[in-house]
Amino acid sequence: MYTLSKVKPSSSSSSSLSLEAKIVSQCHSHSVKSNIFLPNTKAKAAAANTRLIYHHHHRPASTGERRAVIIMGSSSNVDDRIPRISSSIRVIPDFPKPGIMFQDITTLLLDPTAFKDTIDLFVERYKDKNINVIAGIEARGFIFGPPIALAIGAKFVPMRKPKKLPGEVISEEYSLEYGTDIMEMHVGAVKPGERAVIVDDLIATGGTLNAAIRLLVSFGWICSVNTTAVMLLHGLDNGTDAWLERVEVQVVECACVIELPELQGRDRLGDNPLFVLVSST
Repeated sequence: MYTLSKVKPSSSSSSSLSLEAKIVSQCHSHSVKSNIFLPNTKAKAAAANTRLIYHHHHRPASTGERRAVIIMGSSSNVDDRIPRISSSIRVIPDFPKPGIMFQDITTLLLDPTAFKDTIDLFVERYKDKNINVIAGIEARGFIFGPPIALAIGAKFVPMRKPKKLPGEVISEEYSLEYGTDIMEMHVGAVKPGERAVIVDDLIATGGTLNAAIRLLVSFGWICSVNTTAVMLLHGLDNGTDAWLERVEVQVVECACVIELPELQGRDRLGDNPLFVLVSST
């Protein structure tokens, strides 16, 4: 069950009305934003009368050691590309702060064979699964996601930090070890019924991947005036009505090069499958 908990106008611009709403489920909260451009004389009146109607349809690893993840079969059937990928990833101690063993994939990128092997393994896994969307998480998901998308004939959707995307966005707030962060995606980037794979370089606590999943599957978006999409706006002189529709993108799997299993990020993904190439122990 989802409920609308907050609708508020923002006064960030004198020439436009910015609406922010929060949809709350039993487990998560979701934020959406839209800019509705109005004449100055109408902005305050519309803000006072705006309403939304929501239709619900339906510790990093302590050592630098790694082990190859068995993709298929028994240990004797480990793909020989996996050890090459694992050995190409450098570990930087005490970065970005003391106690952190940073998994540096830039050395993998310097090895064309290991880089190609990495992309090929993901492509082989997803090429026959009718994937429409490869969603890449900023920033290293932007490295691995596009070549996978091109190879399997899917579109690439960037999932970015706040205020990086120029168009209308939907937003998802998520928790970090200290504080919170926000992930955003362009309105209209995905469509109901599409099948998506979310790509990042690494899964640690799972918070970022979990936010990406919620952003894709939870609900639809707010659109600007004169935009044809799932949100309908009318009656600006007497108040604004808006309908928020469920997107229902199917997240087929999350895909990462590296997993830090001791942080139990996999557990935060719930029933959503996770596929990784290398596990750091």
